Amino acid sequence: MNRGLTDIHCHILQGLDDGASTAEETMQMIEIALKDGISDMVATPHIVSGVYNNTKDIIETAVRELQGAIPFLRLYGGAEIRIARDLASRIGTEELPLINSGHYMLLELPAYLLPPLPQLENIVRDLVQSDITPIIAHPERNMPILKDLAIMEKLIACGALFQVTAMSITTRDQSSPGLTMIEKGYIHVVASDAHDARSRPPVLSPAYETVSRKFGRAVADDLFITNPQKIIQGERIRQGSSPQMSCGK
Repeated sequence: MNRGLTDIHCHILQGLDDGASTAEETMQMIEIALKDGISDMVATPHIVSGVYNNTKDIIETAVRELQGAIPFLRLYGGAEIRIARDLASRIGTEELPLINSGHYMLLELPAYLLPPLPQLENIVRDLVQSDITPIIAHPERNMPILKDLAIMEKLIACGALFQVTAMSITTRDQSSPGLTMIEKGYIHVVASDAHDARSRPPVLSPAYETVSRKFGRAVADDLFITNPQKIIQGERIRQGSSPQMSCGK
């Protein structure tokens, strides 16, 4: 068990999306996280227009209420926001939460398609120009990216980061795309994307050990501790894109 693991993607707030449905399940998830060695967690309910109409105020209120009941886990606000053209302008309205009200936004892509790459690059550039670094969640579940990993490198060159899901790199399939993405240097943080206490729990330590064995403890520490802590604190982290790649080229 590793103390100090940090989870920046977790659907732990009850009743706000398809994550924890009851207060009891929320507390079960917290107990699992603590036993796993997780000390810090970002609550990231979905924001999808017309489906999950969460706002910054709703999420921050829920985080404050839950934090008062869990003194042994540091909890922060955020959201998993479905990508859209107008994200940068909506930040100015205080509608969309950044992670811990800092400089990072967790973004969700559709699973089976992508907007045209130039449009994606423009969205990333607009956010970066607004001093916001987008973190694109679970690229290992996006079919166009799986068919062409160079898409990740192009978006990294524009200023994006990528977060892979812990359970995707502890699969028995040794050809896990998440591990391939880590090997190529395209992943900046690993998170649980937990939704419940059973099939998708908030567990990071098995993935931490897998990454440690395959790539070394220094890489694991960066992905599970150092980088997620920098994200919570709003500090810059190295993006690791190829110097030959430039945004929009």
